[in-house]
Amino acid sequence: MNDYIKEFCGIPKNVNVYDTQISANKKMAIARLQVANVSTDEENELVKDYVATFCRIRMVTEPSSVFIQSENARLRDIIVILTFGRGTQ
Repeated sequence: MNDYIKEFCGIPKNVNVYDTQISANKKMAIARLQVANVSTDEENELVKDYVATFCRIRMVTEPSSVFIQSENARLRDIIVILTFGRGTQ
């Protein structure tokens, strides 16, 4: 999943300077999913998106309040979908 997170955050795969930070953020994101009592399966696309979004929020230097609000809204939406599933359309 680390390569997915790097790609999601715009970090080249061969850049390793952020690996420790990514691992720590990934651990925190997985812990939040556990507290929410939803899937932590790293193969699940929604879990991958949640973790990558969480990492992106933490890795942006001096993020704007709009960025933080939109990313937090994305995290909430993913948790809702993981909790209740996708509706039929």
